[in-house]
Amino acid sequence: MKSGALVAGRYRLDRPIAAGGMGEVWRGFDLILERAVAVKLQRRGLGSSLGGSDRFAREAKILAGLSGPGLPEVYDYGEHVSRIWTERFIIMELIDGTPLASLIHERGPLTPDETLRHLTAAADALAIAHARGVVHRDIKPSNLLVEPGGNLRIVDFGISLAEGDARLTSADDIMGTTSYVSPEQISRNEASGASDLYALGAVAYECLTGRPPFTADDPREVLHKHLHDAPPPLPEHIPEAVAAIVARCLRKEPDERWPTSDDLAAACASARLRSTAVPPVGVRTGSRRPKRAAIVAAAVLMPALIAGVSMSHPWAPAGTAPPAGPVALRSQAVPLATAAITVKGADEPTQPTPASTAAPTPAPGTVMASPFPTSSAQQPAPTAGLLPNVTGMDAAEARSHLQSQGWADVQVVSTLLFAGAQPDGCEIVSQQPEPGRTVGYDQSVEIAYWGLHDCA
Repeated sequence: MKSGALVAGRYRLDRPIAAGGMGEVWRGFDLILERAVAVKLQRRGLGSSLGGSDRFAREAKILAGLSGPGLPEVYDYGEHVSRIWTERFIIMELIDGTPLASLIHERGPLTPDETLRHLTAAADALAIAHARGVVHRDIKPSNLLVEPGGNLRIVDFGISLAEGDARLTSADDIMGTTSYVSPEQISRNEASGASDLYALGAVAYECLTGRPPFTADDPREVLHKHLHDAPPPLPEHIPEAVAAIVARCLRKEPDERWPTSDDLAAACASARLRSTAVPPVGVRTGSRRPKRAAIVAAAVLMPALIAGVSMSHPWAPAGTAPPAGPVALRSQAVPLATAAITVKGADEPTQPTPASTAAPTPAPGTVMASPFPTSSAQQPAPTAGLLPNVTGMDAAEARSHLQSQGWADVQVVSTLLFAGAQPDGCEIVSQQPEPGRTVGYDQSVEIAYWGLHDCA
């Protein structure tokens, strides 16, 4: 569809703003309520594929059942019938945000505090989804939008999985994006809330270094590294507490990661609090989870607390054996009177983080073992990659996919030299260079659709 077209006689399409495997998203306008909206249109040809329509309808159902900070609101769902085809649509809240992937690309690595802030917001939003039995399965920087005020929102639940729903993919499909997919999704095609936390760890790693934890020209090599390799070392300037949080997210076994998204968010908030000289104080109303209810914990004078405290492993869940690896044991004096306020934003203080989910502040002179090997050496960014096959995809989706993989110069052209059956709409029928070749990211890639209509 083109700019100015009406969907269901009510929603005007203004301009495309994103594309993915399920469809494309337009900035639109609701002519009845007179407000800007986001219009997600099902990709042409998907409706005739196995489970395509069900998957698109399921996304609308899942999103409509989720409500809270960090998640988009769904307004409407239906079908737009034209003389040529039937197109399903979802009308959602328009989020004027910048993809986290774009911020990293433009600015380079983010500060540890920015990384923790975004990680906290994402974990908070996922906690809402996980509490409803919904696993996102495709957490990545391009699906995290940062609004002008700094708030982060999670989008694109197109391949999410809800408890009790039948899987709409074959057993051989790996749902997710190669750079952020969890080991269990690769080896067992299993996804849980812990899989989303692994992906968040990969996102945090990219925020801190400017690149995902595992890279290679061949996607199969990236998958192998997720299964068997430890992440390369984080830079030396990354604080120990931040490195520990990322390291725990990226553990290979799901039960060795954070128990819940709430636990991860609390650890991030605690690490941010400890990094400031004067803790910020805020007030939240309407807390949605008793576990994170507003609380100020003030320690009273207790002789027993004056004794030294020995921690065997500050990041291991209570009642579980610590993971393998070097652990620093230390004794730390507890002050006579302390006060801890863990703040989750300008309007929500939360409970102090338990010792089992966050590392305590080291005593002066204490040396802690890093969960990552420390090294200031940075791996050079790849200059070329294995060109994916985008034939059969919609032109806008194909261009967006190639650009997200690193090829900035993608040319969409028309062709009449096509001997197969007439494709639908703007379906890509050929590409140059040919897929499967190693192509430099500075090279131009040309993708062609059949016919003389305008798909560029």
